[in-house]
Amino acid sequence: MADEEKAAAMVSYFTVTPTLVRGRPVYIQFSNHRELKTDNAPAQQTAAAQAALQAAQSFIPGGMGVGGLTVGVGGMAGMGATALIGAASPNPVPTQGQPNSVLRVIVENLIYPVTLDVLHQIFSKFGAVLRIVTFTKSGTFQALIQFADAASAAQAKTSLDGQNIYNACCTLRIDYSKLETLNVKYNNDKSRDYTRPELPAGDGQPSLEQAMGLVGNPGIMPTPFTPSSISSSVAAAAGVAGFAPSQLYGSVLTVPGGLTGSIPLAGTIPNLSAASAAARLAGLQQAGSVLLVSNLNTEMVTPDALFTLFGVYGDVHRVKILFAKKDNALIQMAEPHQANTAMQHLNNLRVWGKNIRVTLSKHNQVQLPKEGQPDAGLTKDFTSSPLHRFKKPGSKNFLNIYPPSDTLHLSNIPASTTEEELIDLFTSTGGAVQAFKFFAKDRKMALLKMSSTEEAVHSLIKMHNYQLSGSNHLKVSFSKGQIS
Repeated sequence: MADEEKAAAMVSYFTVTPTLVRGRPVYIQFSNHRELKTDNAPAQQTAAAQAALQAAQSFIPGGMGVGGLTVGVGGMAGMGATALIGAASPNPVPTQGQPNSVLRVIVENLIYPVTLDVLHQIFSKFGAVLRIVTFTKSGTFQALIQFADAASAAQAKTSLDGQNIYNACCTLRIDYSKLETLNVKYNNDKSRDYTRPELPAGDGQPSLEQAMGLVGNPGIMPTPFTPSSISSSVAAAAGVAGFAPSQLYGSVLTVPGGLTGSIPLAGTIPNLSAASAAARLAGLQQAGSVLLVSNLNTEMVTPDALFTLFGVYGDVHRVKILFAKKDNALIQMAEPHQANTAMQHLNNLRVWGKNIRVTLSKHNQVQLPKEGQPDAGLTKDFTSSPLHRFKKPGSKNFLNIYPPSDTLHLSNIPASTTEEELIDLFTSTGGAVQAFKFFAKDRKMALLKMSSTEEAVHSLIKMHNYQLSGSNHLKVSFSKGQIS
């Protein structure tokens, strides 16, 4: 390295940030050499170094040094054979997938930050946790967790694999690590040895926000939202009735009732999180909940139309069409995972003859116009709207979220409404109805196929919540099935 300070920073970083090369851990430590000599060595010395390296590699598959220490060929002149092989690691590397006391945990769909303390709180329910090391690899947050015994690790793996830490996000993928023990040198927010509280905190470690890539990301606040409770899936799997609330921007919020409920399947979206409810009670907005929608048709777009379309994928709180650039709009969703769901399904969708673009906004909330300030009806607050699809905890609507298609699912149809009336109603939206079918066991629901996905989008915007009778408002969503 250029100087000792940079070398120390490198050693310090990789001590608590395990790195794999071809599936093997790499260890970085100081060498006894003060410098590397790169003078032109005689050809016979270079050949001897090559032969020594090849001899070492012949005993270890993949050309890796003992204990996972990779040694290059260049600059080997004057170094002994022992330097080529390196010191054997005191911690043998077990076979991939072999049950042992160390688990490798990958956290997918990382909407909220997952701290070392949260992991300890969850996993310690299954046995004594000795050490935890967290790190980010290829943009994915991971952790190595060492239990006191293999039985506790096996129980934790069986119970928690596939569960969500927070509702609908932060999914745990767990397998056995290749390591049989963890060597922790620092107790900080990245690593901890619970058997050695005297360890120093270390210097130059990346913060949690830096490790998650939050710093410098305009779409996420520098201080991320901390959910106030663990999801019912992990709570139930860990046998926990309810987790104590965490701090929420410095205010401790108590969510009544604790956490109960069955363990949902991984990947499904359960009821709205207690964290969201607490945030709403406090009047706070979760970072990452605001979307920027561009390339809109300025002659057709309205706040109500965007509320209806984006409301298919989450509860829309506020909509603001930009006054100076009316083909752009900001949409504030109730929760970050709803914003992500809407973005995944609606980005590049053709609406009113144009392909809209949907991205996360740098704003954390949509500002309402000041009292008396002219707005021309471009901003609207839907926070208290009775038309939200997901306002009821445990709503079945969470399980029926599908991408836009040419086939619509209709529900809440009065018994007196006929097929012909519904076809005429949807034809009046400007599209052509290709097929229609009532549900055999429930005539309150039906499938209706338009001639294109774009026509179905227009029909949904116009017909959702259409009043069919005195007490029946039509519910329209995209269908996963087709009319056979």
